[in-house]
Amino acid sequence: MKRFCCALAVLVLSAHSLADPLDHGDLVTFATRDAVTQSIFVESPSSSPAWVVVLFGGTPGALHLDTSGATTLKGNFLIRSAHHWIDRGDAVVLVDTPSDHVEGVDDLFRRSKKSFADTQAIVAKVRERFPTSKIALVGTSAGTVSVGNALERDAGIADAFVLTSPVTVSRKGGGANISDLDVDGNTHRVLVVSNKNDQCVSSPAYAGKRLAERNHYAYVEVGSTEGEGDVATRCGGHSPHGFLGIETEVIGDVQGWLEGQPSLAK
Repeated sequence: MKRFCCALAVLVLSAHSLADPLDHGDLVTFATRDAVTQSIFVESPSSSPAWVVVLFGGTPGALHLDTSGATTLKGNFLIRSAHHWIDRGDAVVLVDTPSDHVEGVDDLFRRSKKSFADTQAIVAKVRERFPTSKIALVGTSAGTVSVGNALERDAGIADAFVLTSPVTVSRKGGGANISDLDVDGNTHRVLVVSNKNDQCVSSPAYAGKRLAERNHYAYVEVGSTEGEGDVATRCGGHSPHGFLGIETEVIGDVQGWLEGQPSLAK
């Protein structure tokens, strides 16, 4: 019986991790740069939610969106957990990679002017649809490089910025990271979330905390060990790096901070 229960638990977890994170929204495609288009998937529980969270997934960033939502990268922390935002009353925007990078983007592109131009177009489209809502740019892992790029180039582009498992150490072979981010957290709302058991070499918790303290950002450190130990997946979604098993807790912390709860407010 115990063996059967364990097998059933594995099947349930597998089914959950592969389920469409969102499936009742709208696929929107629009022009950004010359001859380049950008697709997003928008789902909202109302026409005027308090917050719209714009989600930037990790490596490689490509979601291959269709009318049912993300078709790839479903195991990424933000993508697989997107429905929790809807349940809490916020709108969600899944961000795909642009048409000139269909199969994905690297961290150097995420820090580029071209990437920022795409983000500007995304935010403009979101504000057009939700003119009375606040916008938060939320990234995880490599997605924090995209969010950090926007924060650095125009901190007024959004109402809040959230960096979960931020890439603060360059990956093997080089690449961009956000360890040098220099935007005052006393002026702009920024939250950093790290897992103290994150084993990914690109996003150690101590470096996330140092980034937050240096710039006066709000900081949340959580602890989980589910998925720990497999070297090959240490920077993947099904590990402490991807907050496996504590998704609702982390999203609850982020939403509480967005709403200005005293324990997390800056």
